[in-house]
Amino acid sequence: MGDSKLRSLRHIPATMAAPSNMAELPEALVSAAKAVKYPSARIIFYYVAMFGTVAIIGPFLPLWMEGRGLSPVEIGYILAAMSWVRVTVNPLAAHVADVTGRRKRLAMLCAGGACIAMAVLTQTYGFWGILAVLAIGNALQGPVLPVGENLCLLTIRARGLEYGFLRSWGSVSFIVVVTAAGFWLESGSSNHVAYMLLGGMGLIFIAVCFLPDLRSPPRENAGRKFASAPAWALLRDRRFQLLLLAAAANMSAHAALNGYSTIYWKAAGISESQISMLWSVGVVAEILLFWGSVHVVRRFGPGGLMALGAAGGVIRWVGLGMTTDFYALLAFQSLHGLTFGAAHLGAMTYLQRHVPTESSATGQALYSALGMGLAISIMQPITGTLFENFGGSTAFFTMAGLASLGLIFAFGLMRKLRE
Repeated sequence: MGDSKLRSLRHIPATMAAPSNMAELPEALVSAAKAVKYPSARIIFYYVAMFGTVAIIGPFLPLWMEGRGLSPVEIGYILAAMSWVRVTVNPLAAHVADVTGRRKRLAMLCAGGACIAMAVLTQTYGFWGILAVLAIGNALQGPVLPVGENLCLLTIRARGLEYGFLRSWGSVSFIVVVTAAGFWLESGSSNHVAYMLLGGMGLIFIAVCFLPDLRSPPRENAGRKFASAPAWALLRDRRFQLLLLAAAANMSAHAALNGYSTIYWKAAGISESQISMLWSVGVVAEILLFWGSVHVVRRFGPGGLMALGAAGGVIRWVGLGMTTDFYALLAFQSLHGLTFGAAHLGAMTYLQRHVPTESSATGQALYSALGMGLAISIMQPITGTLFENFGGSTAFFTMAGLASLGLIFAFGLMRKLRE
C-alpha cells in the first residue's frame, strides 16, 4: 500500500491526537522527519518484522525449550533471565541514544548482534548453554524495540500520523505468523522454532535500516550530574512512577500466559493449530482497538486506558483459570484487546504527551524495562513453580490478583493526571 494512501486513511492533525501542553519537538528533528519519504510504510515494515518475531518468541520459544529437555521451572528461570537482561540493558542503551542523539545507529548495531546470537541458538543444547545464548541475545535484541519504537513515535508526532493504525499492522503480522507457525509445528519438529527466530531477527535488522534516521543534539552535560540524567528526572515524576507501577502489575499478569499457556493447553488436549487460534483471537481484538485508537484515546485518556486494561485482566485471568474448554478460552482470550492493547495504548499516549523529546528514548526504555520487564522477570519463575506444583488454575488466579493491583495504580494515575 502506498504511503500517500496510508496517509489519506489515517492522517490526523496533532491537535486531535494530543492536548496543547504536549512537549514540543525540536524544529530540526521535525524538518528531518518531514524530509523522509514513505514514513508510514517504513514504520509499518518495522512493526511487521518486530511483532512477527514476537509471535514466535511468546507462544513457541517455551515449547522449543521443552523440546530441548528443560523443565517448567528451568524454562521459568530462563524467561526471567531474559527479562532481567532487558531491565538492565534497555535503560542504559536508551540513555546512550538520548545522550548521543544517534538512535538508529544503536538499533542497527543491536539488531545485527542479535542475528548472530540467534544463529548460535540453533545449535545450542542444555540449560546453561540455552540460558547464556538467550541472555546475550536478549541483551542485544532488547534495546531494538524501545529505541526503534522511539524513532517511530517521533516520526508519528512530527508527521501527524496515527500510532494505533500503524501499530495495528504489527498485530496483523503477529496473527499471520503465529497461525502459520502453529500449523507448521503441528506436523513438524519444535527445533524449527530457533530457525524461525533467526529469520525474524534478520527481518528486524533490515526493517531498522529503513527507519527514519532522526537525530537530536548531544546532551552537553551528559555524565556531569547524575541528577540531570534523563532516567533520574523521569523516575522522580510521581505520574511516571504510577504509570510504571500500573504497567508492571498489569503486564506481569501475562507471565502465566506467555510462559506456560501453550504447554498447559497442549497437555489439556488442545492442538497446536487451535492454540494458534487462541493467540490470534486476542490479537484481532487488539487490532480493532488500535484502529479505533483516536476515539478511544479521546474518550479514556492514558490513565483510563491503563485502568481498562487492568479490569479486563481480572476477568481474563479468572476465566483462563476456570476452564480449558476451547470455545470458552476463545472468549476469554479476546480480552487481550484490553489487557495488552488498551494498557499499551495508554502507556504510549502518556509517553507522547508527557515525556520531553530529549528524554523520549529513555522514557520508552524505562517503560519497556521496568513496566514490562522487571515485574514479569520476577513472576516467571514464581509462575513456573505454581504451574509445576499447584497447576495452571492457581497460576492464572494469581495473575488476576496482579491485575487487581494494576487497577489500583491506574486509578492513582488517573487522579494525578487530573490535578
